[in-house]
Amino acid sequence: MNKFDRVISTLILLQTKKILKASNISERFGISLRTVYRDISTLKNAGIPIIGDPGIGYSIMDGYRLPPIMFNEGEALALLTAEKFIGNITDEKTQAAYSEAMTKIKAILRSTDKQSLAVLEDSIAFPSYKWWENKSYLQDLFKSIASKAILKIEYQKADGSTSNRQIESIGCYHQYNNWYLVAYCQNRAAYRTFKMNRILNLKILDQHFETEHISLQTYINQQNQAWKAQQQFQTVEVAFHRSVLEHAESRKYYFGFIEQVEEKEVVRMKFLNSSMEIVARWLLQFGNKATVLEPVELQCTIKQLATELYEHYQ
Repeated sequence: MNKFDRVISTLILLQTKKILKASNISERFGISLRTVYRDISTLKNAGIPIIGDPGIGYSIMDGYRLPPIMFNEGEALALLTAEKFIGNITDEKTQAAYSEAMTKIKAILRSTDKQSLAVLEDSIAFPSYKWWENKSYLQDLFKSIASKAILKIEYQKADGSTSNRQIESIGCYHQYNNWYLVAYCQNRAAYRTFKMNRILNLKILDQHFETEHISLQTYINQQNQAWKAQQQFQTVEVAFHRSVLEHAESRKYYFGFIEQVEEKEVVRMKFLNSSMEIVARWLLQFGNKATVLEPVELQCTIKQLATELYEHYQ
């Protein structure tokens, strides 16, 4: 990226945050801190009222407004793609809000870019699947996280029983076609993860919390480390015939894929997994096109499952 583009990009970045540290700019553009300081000086000399100093952070003076930033064709197409995708993973309120934002974006595009979007709008699609069960909680949750408002929820546990909780939201994440809410539960005095489609009722209270909780990423990392510490991983090696290689590769990362070795008729893959039964049930679908090389325990598990399946249909 040349200096002009980098300086303009830095200016845009400054508009996205209240305070932006030089280290963040350095990491974003892959430049030294000295170069960051020179770019900030260039913006100041151009008349941009930037407040801050090295080691503290930078911000643009309140009340200063810049003209609307034009999107280029690539950025507009990326936003269009996101609009198509977001329909599958969010609730109706969020979908509607994003569509309204896209309408405003399209209004400021150049004619040629508008034409490109019009052509592609009906040419990009994601298969739709309904998992959200018509619950429109995402917008309320996002607002509560931003404002540190306390939430009152009615939550259905896995066994079907329900409980009422008052929680302090930390963040949300999307995984395996579901949204999850991470929050400090006042009733349990501990951090908890709530599956969003089990929240039966949600109310934003007029109360706010001041506690500085751990970050969402820190919580996720802690949970992952705790889970790994409880597992007893084993090395699994499987030889896949090339006729089923495409199907094996499409799911290999779900089972702890480590490496693979190409051979003439087969591809040997290594995995690290703690559940031989889960791996065995996956490998059953490949029949004699997948051969377990190790461990023996996995071979025995597959034999047992195959025998049970055979007897089931006798």
